[in-house]
Amino acid sequence: MATERWQPTEDLYQTARNLPPDQRETDPVAVGTDDDPLRTAVGTLLLRQTQADEFAETLPLEDDSLIGRRVGAYQLVREIGRGGMGAVYLAERADHEFRKQVAVKLIKRGMDSDFILRRFRRERQILASLDHPHIARLLDGGTTEDGLPFFVMEYIEGQPLYRHCDAHQLGIAERLRLFQHICDAVQFAHQHLVVHRDLKPSNILVTPMQGGNDGAPRLLDFGIAKLLSPELGADTIDATGTAARLMTPEYASPEQVRGERAKPTTDVYSLGTVLYELLTGHRPLRLRSRAMYEIARAVCEEEPELPSVSLAHADNFASGGALTLEAIYQARGADLETLRSEIEGDLDRIVLKALRKDPRQRYQSAAELRADITRHLAGQPVTAPVYTPDPLATRPLPARGETTGATSIAILPLKLLAVPLPEDTGEKYLSIGFADALITRLSNVHSLAVRPTSSVLRYGDAATDPLAAGRELNVDFVLDGRLKRAGERIRVSLQLLDVRQGASAWAQQFDERFTDVLSLEDAITAQVAEVLVPQLTGEERRQLKKRGTDNPAAFEAYLRGRYHLNTFTEEGFAKAFVAYNQALAIDPSYALPHAGIADYYNWLGVYGVLPPHECYRAARAAAGKAIALDSELSEGYAALGFAALVENYDWARGEAACRRALELNPHNAQAHVWYSLQLTMEGRFEEGLQHARRGLALDPLTPFNGHNLGWCLYFTRRLDESIAQYRRVLDAHPLYPMAHYGLSWTLRLTGRTEEALREAKRWVELSNEGPLVLLLYGQALAAAGQRAEAETILDKLMTVATERHVSFYLVALIHRFLGNEEKTLECLERAYREREAWLVWLGVEPAFDGLRENPRFSALLQQTNNPAAR
Repeated sequence: MATERWQPTEDLYQTARNLPPDQRETDPVAVGTDDDPLRTAVGTLLLRQTQADEFAETLPLEDDSLIGRRVGAYQLVREIGRGGMGAVYLAERADHEFRKQVAVKLIKRGMDSDFILRRFRRERQILASLDHPHIARLLDGGTTEDGLPFFVMEYIEGQPLYRHCDAHQLGIAERLRLFQHICDAVQFAHQHLVVHRDLKPSNILVTPMQGGNDGAPRLLDFGIAKLLSPELGADTIDATGTAARLMTPEYASPEQVRGERAKPTTDVYSLGTVLYELLTGHRPLRLRSRAMYEIARAVCEEEPELPSVSLAHADNFASGGALTLEAIYQARGADLETLRSEIEGDLDRIVLKALRKDPRQRYQSAAELRADITRHLAGQPVTAPVYTPDPLATRPLPARGETTGATSIAILPLKLLAVPLPEDTGEKYLSIGFADALITRLSNVHSLAVRPTSSVLRYGDAATDPLAAGRELNVDFVLDGRLKRAGERIRVSLQLLDVRQGASAWAQQFDERFTDVLSLEDAITAQVAEVLVPQLTGEERRQLKKRGTDNPAAFEAYLRGRYHLNTFTEEGFAKAFVAYNQALAIDPSYALPHAGIADYYNWLGVYGVLPPHECYRAARAAAGKAIALDSELSEGYAALGFAALVENYDWARGEAACRRALELNPHNAQAHVWYSLQLTMEGRFEEGLQHARRGLALDPLTPFNGHNLGWCLYFTRRLDESIAQYRRVLDAHPLYPMAHYGLSWTLRLTGRTEEALREAKRWVELSNEGPLVLLLYGQALAAAGQRAEAETILDKLMTVATERHVSFYLVALIHRFLGNEEKTLECLERAYREREAWLVWLGVEPAFDGLRENPRFSALLQQTNNPAAR
């Protein structure tokens, strides 16, 4: 077979052999190909495997005729386990002098080569020397009448380790005490020069709990596991591939996979895997197939997650595929945060030290591993260091993000660990605020595309699966973590996950005084950047080190402001404004709060909370202060660009500010959005759409960005595409009012006025009462030909206008749809006198196309410096 055909053949074979036999030939979809030559090759391999299996199953030693047969002093009662080379039987005393049950192992006929017989007898002798309370004892041995060797072990009435622990809902401390006994047994074997080589849950049985104890674990199959089948009992058989019969891949060490000599540290690695699963309910590594190259990739290259982090998505690959995430927590008598809190820190470090790829970096004995667990249980410092894998030494970084040409990363809100706190302390701001600060800092690295805070807010829940979030956000990496504040100290545990590989790329824990939170931010930013972009430029390193303030209290107030602003509610806007001003009261030279205040006023204008000209004037002033304090602040320029345009019709300054924001940070999604609006207002439609799409790609989960693309498509007269875009936004965010608003706006221009009216009604239902709601509803009524109802809305708006701001640009559109040209122009001229921000759309609004030859309309374009007048 050609070399290039072998790997797909091996992949397909490994997939097909796990299918039910009746699907292997008849289901090409299940098998995964319609390539006839490839299917033929795989079919041949499957036929040979089936023939081999059938031959093994017909060997005489597995025949029921053995039941009742006498072997030594014992009579075989029933088969209790079977493997590829031998079988295990429950047996009783044949002479009935006294009652005793034992387990008898026999080699199959057909497997009795000189080599296997010599090894069997040698291993039997070794086992005879292993007399330990937590190792199943060898009682007797001999040769059957047929000349086949056998040996007799004590029969253990118990359950496999995990089943015992889960059935009795043993907590973490109880599980650790059981595991210490297992370490004792393995250490005893090592001292007698026996390396187990196949430590796994099915080889550890636990006797029933009696007298308040947690049961006693017993290790089985020392030494012979690499000669005989490693399974005991039908319910514990792992389907190990032919090339891996001498090990169980899920628990094998890298040196076993590479075929190197086994040492005590080999068993330490397997103990680490067992402990990982004992704590979390799932294994540290996932095998995509049973192919040897895949086993080698996973075991030798893939880095495990911190056990405490992996709990967030343990149901994705629970052992055997049967456990749910909820079942894992319940089996340990704890909820998610309690369980994470118990495992985080010491146990993370202990487990991952045992799982080091390099045997020299592991515990050098089972006794060392046990000693660290003892220290942990006693509340003493452990010897295991913080786990810091070097993924770049074992595998390359994944392909750069498709949408931006840079390595993409999402920094999820940190999960707050449960700590006793007074009611309503507002500590939750740390969850989002700290992530937001990291987002701001890492955005200074041009070769990183960092998803903005607004895109990750939905992932703040404790049960969030970070890898699923990464796939949803279409990023290469996810930074996930937990934060715990207790008194004056703050602990942050972080893990950088490679989304495509489904593995950890970096992990670290930080424990600092809260007053050192800025140093903590420095350290995290630098380490994450070094992992993702090892070749940072000097300028990028300088930007990463730059702090907005050296005052932790000011930084904390700013984090509160960012947290509240990102709620995108009127109450949240108000709280953000207060927090930003608190930060400035502490440190008046802090630029970021000024930029935050500029964003606050810009959004008030967009949402119509205050008169637009008031909002944008204040936004422009705040952005100017931010830039005066920090001339390299992308956020300040982005806010200034939008405010300068809509407040003063200053097109040149608006564009210059937006371009400067993008020069400083090409991945600033908000800057792309603001710039796309200006380009569209100027009639530079293709450029506008390019930036609208870039902003959406960088921040796909903020609904305003999806609305913005649909809005730009509307002004470009690509109405069908605009409608389709709004449908997509509403599929993802059915309760987002502005999407109904934009869809209604587009539908009415296509003549689908009844649909437009339905969407306008939905906008009214979902929005707070106010002039903007009435204005859009009035336009939809007028476009649908419901003149009387539209005029009633106009009367109501004139009354409201005596008390608060009403946009006469939007009133003009109602008159336009009613066919009142004179009224339309009068309202537009009043809008100009009041310096309305909406007038920036005058040059491209399709509804005004019939007025473009009117001198009064042309004069308005001139007065607003609109590029369409040139």
